Amino acid sequence: MFVPRSVSVKHVKKNTRTVQPKPQSWPTKGIQQTNPTTHNYTAKPSTAISTSVQQDRQTELGSDEPGSAIEIDSSTSLKDDFSNDGYEQSSSVSKEEDEDEPIVSFSKNQRWPEEGEPVCVMCGRYGEYICDQTDSDVCSLECKAKHLTLVHHQKQYLDPDQSSSTEESRATVQVNSLSETQNLYKEHVTLSQLSNEQVEEVRKQLGITVRGTDVPKPILEFFHCGFNDTVSANMSVVKYDTPTAVQMQVLPAGMMGRDVMAAAPTGSGKTAAFLLPVVLNVFRTVSSAIGGRDPRWTHPLALILAPTRELCMQVEDQAKQLMKGLPHMRTALLVGGLPLPPQVHRLQQGVQVLVATPGRLLDILHRKDVSLECVEVLVVDELDTMLHLGFREQVLEIIDSLPSQRQTMMFSATIPQPIETLASSILNNPVYVLVGQASTPSPSVKQTILWVEENSKKRMLFTILQDPKHYQPPVLVFVDSRMGADLLADAIHKKCNVRALSMHGDKPQSERSAALNSLLKGEVDVVVATGVLGRGLDLCRVRLVIVFDMPPSVNEYIHQIGRAGRLGSSGRAMAFINNNNKGLFLDLFDTLHPLHMQMPSQLVNSPHLQQQRERRKRTQRARENVETSSRTEQHGEKWAQQKHSNAAYMQRQRAKRGREQEGSKAKHHKKY
Repeated sequence: MFVPRSVSVKHVKKNTRTVQPKPQSWPTKGIQQTNPTTHNYTAKPSTAISTSVQQDRQTELGSDEPGSAIEIDSSTSLKDDFSNDGYEQSSSVSKEEDEDEPIVSFSKNQRWPEEGEPVCVMCGRYGEYICDQTDSDVCSLECKAKHLTLVHHQKQYLDPDQSSSTEESRATVQVNSLSETQNLYKEHVTLSQLSNEQVEEVRKQLGITVRGTDVPKPILEFFHCGFNDTVSANMSVVKYDTPTAVQMQVLPAGMMGRDVMAAAPTGSGKTAAFLLPVVLNVFRTVSSAIGGRDPRWTHPLALILAPTRELCMQVEDQAKQLMKGLPHMRTALLVGGLPLPPQVHRLQQGVQVLVATPGRLLDILHRKDVSLECVEVLVVDELDTMLHLGFREQVLEIIDSLPSQRQTMMFSATIPQPIETLASSILNNPVYVLVGQASTPSPSVKQTILWVEENSKKRMLFTILQDPKHYQPPVLVFVDSRMGADLLADAIHKKCNVRALSMHGDKPQSERSAALNSLLKGEVDVVVATGVLGRGLDLCRVRLVIVFDMPPSVNEYIHQIGRAGRLGSSGRAMAFINNNNKGLFLDLFDTLHPLHMQMPSQLVNSPHLQQQRERRKRTQRARENVETSSRTEQHGEKWAQQKHSNAAYMQRQRAKRGREQEGSKAKHHKKY
């Protein structure tokens, strides 16, 4: 089953036992496993699983000591922790292993890798084991099960006689948490009449690319979703008249309760794409719970995570607008920079939707001021930032505290491949939605790249702000330092005689909120900001963005200029670049060249750009050589095995002929 890296493993055919990994919400500290040498996963009937789940929940709620040891008994039934796409994975594999190093059951119990160590192909943690089926690095039994499902090995782990009971058991476990959302969306008759060819043509015209199984057809109008009158009226108030491309595809998938990963340009309407399913699914659950006297409706049912305070505040404000008039629907904003006691008091009043930054939510979770055991929907906005090294461990810790049976939706303008791989391990049978091309600037923003030396940046900025042809307030200026933001805002105010403010992470939340409101109301002409305004915020009044200091990555640059064109409205972006940004030259050129943009000759002819191209070619050649060498080595091994087999065959043939000759001689001597 596993080939640990530091332990010699000997396969054994007898003395198997059944081991029960405990639910993820239980404490992992102090867990003891008695003789964990073999593992046998067996799917139980649905009634047994339901009873086991109830007993586990009672035991969990009754446990007062988080550090108490939990014995893993062979008689306990396996909870559906390794299920995927409606299947359970049942295996009977035995190993003789070092007694001091039991196999890790869940990925959350595995440590993070150090430099040079192998990495789990599913979750990015330390790849302590090698999967015996695929030779891939995995960190735990959980990730092995997910990995085998991903590469279509589930048939090797299913008991054909119990496959029907496996599906029935999974349905029994899920019924309490997802029953309300599964039938929320019904395909409109207009969409039902569209053929598959017509649907693909619609997606092609809208620039929508989808992956996944049973992907629903995109809606063409909001009324195709069947919103109730209250929500429809609220949408009219906030000017949601026509769905954007990402909303057309994500709304039906989200309302069906499907997991979603969506990548779309900045300003394409991703916030409404996840808020509408969240509001409708939660309201459905609340209405059902109140009617059935279910206390779940007093607990948080949806959690929305975002990286910055301002983005969380904006998301919560939009959620309130969509919830207006819906009974028993309340939100709570959990962000740093604001006093903690009012936020805790708000939670105690009973809220249904949480909008939070990871740090503040973890503080409240550690204080045990909120329980997430009833959360049915998780939304992760700005996915590439949330699963980056700065937030990754916080976000994964929060996810570990959520129920395993939930809906998860993830959104971003740019999703690098490593982030997508890690996020995919969290999702269950997801629908992947890509609008436009991955990691490309918004087409509604007209870009201008200017080569400006460092000591000439201020003069160029003042020239632009004093030129009526380019100056279109309010203007957003991005810099790379907090002190630089304050100094530049003062210089703009004095030199250009315009109202200018600075905004960065060192400012008190009250000042940041005041600056943001002034920008949205048009009371300020120029806002100089660090990356705090670079992601997610819907700054609908901004028409000009000036990137005074280039960010460290092209993805961040794409997010910054995206503040200028929101929900299809046009905007302009200007960026200053020089040799201090040489590390971006190749990525920036590759991003802008397909758009047929005119770039400075200093950039196009830069020796740094040529060096980076040569370095990339050498890296590609080295990678190709490694792959070729690996294929040659594999071919050589096969040739050697074939040669050995041929030699053995020839030896057997010679022995056979020798016996035949000896027999012939014996007959000849006997005859004469």
